[in-house]
Amino acid sequence: MKTTHLMLACAITALAACGQTNATTDPITAPAPVAEAPAASSCAVIANRNWTAHVNAMPGPGAQRTLIVTGEVDLPTPGYAATLDLGPADRSAIPVQQLIVTSTAPSGIVAQVVTPTPVRYEGPAIAQQYRAVRIMCGGQQLAEITDIVTAQ
Repeated sequence: MKTTHLMLACAITALAACGQTNATTDPITAPAPVAEAPAASSCAVIANRNWTAHVNAMPGPGAQRTLIVTGEVDLPTPGYAATLDLGPADRSAIPVQQLIVTSTAPSGIVAQVVTPTPVRYEGPAIAQQYRAVRIMCGGQQLAEITDIVTAQ
C-alpha cells in the first residue's frame, strides 16, 4: 500500500512539473503588433480653384495698401473651417508672398461629402506690387497667382 501511495505521489509531482515553465529558457512571446492608422495629412484640401489676387491702393483718408486674395478649396466634410493666413515673403523688391490654407476638422459626426469652401485673405500689402502670391497647404504649393492687379 505504501508503494502505491509513493507511486501516486511521484506521478502527481511529475504532472505538476509539466505545467511549469522556465523563464530563462522559454521564448518570450511579444504581443502582436497593432496596425497604426495612417498619419493624418497636414493639409485637408482635396482640390482648389478660382484664385484671384489684387492690391487695393485706392487713395483716401487713412487709406492703406491692402493685399486681397480669394479662392475656393474643397474639404472632406461640410464641418471644416478654413482660413487663409499670412505666410513668409521673399526679400526682393517685387516679392512673392506666401499665404497658408489652414483647416480645422469638425468635431462629432458629419456627412462625408466633399464641400467647396471659399477662403479670403485681406491684410496690409508689403509692396506696391507683387511678382506672385503662392497658396500653400501642409508645406506644399496648391496654386501660384501671377496676375496681380493694383487698383489705384
